[in-house]
Amino acid sequence: MSHPYARERVENWAADFCASDAARAFPPGAREPSLLATFLLAACSVRDVEPEDVEDEDLKTALLQRVARLNLSPEAREHAPALCGAFLEFLAAEGRLSGGRAKGAYVCALRGAFAAATGQEDQLARRGRKIDRNGPCPCGSGRKYKKCCMNLLEQG
Repeated sequence: MSHPYARERVENWAADFCASDAARAFPPGAREPSLLATFLLAACSVRDVEPEDVEDEDLKTALLQRVARLNLSPEAREHAPALCGAFLEFLAAEGRLSGGRAKGAYVCALRGAFAAATGQEDQLARRGRKIDRNGPCPCGSGRKYKKCCMNLLEQG
C-alpha cells in the first residue's frame, strides 16, 4: 500500500464497525477488530493496492489463506466469513468502499471454502437413532431388521 497511514485507517474502520449496530448481529466473542484489520490489510497486500481498490480475488486470497491461518477462538472462526462480509457492507454504507455490498456477499459465500481451509468442515449428523440389527425393522413388518430390510441394503 502506498499510503503511509493505510494500516491505521483500516484499523480505525475495523474498530468503528465493531462499535456499530451492524456488529451486534454477531456474538461478542466473534467481534474481533484485529481479525477484520488483518483481513482487509491482507487483501490489500495481495496486489499492493489501497483498501478502496481491492477486488474479489484479493478478498478470497486474504480470507482463505491469511485469515484461515489465524489462531482464532472457535466462535470467531465460525463467524469469520460472515463478519468480514458484514464489515465490507458496513464500509459501503459509510461511503468508505465502493461495491462493498457485492464484495460482502461474495465473502459470505466463501463460508464453505473457509471451513475447508480451516479444517472445520461440517460433519454429517445422523438424523435419527442408529438401527439395531436385532431390533424391529423400521418398515413395520414386525420382523427383525437383520432378517428384513438390512439384507436389501447390503444387496443393493
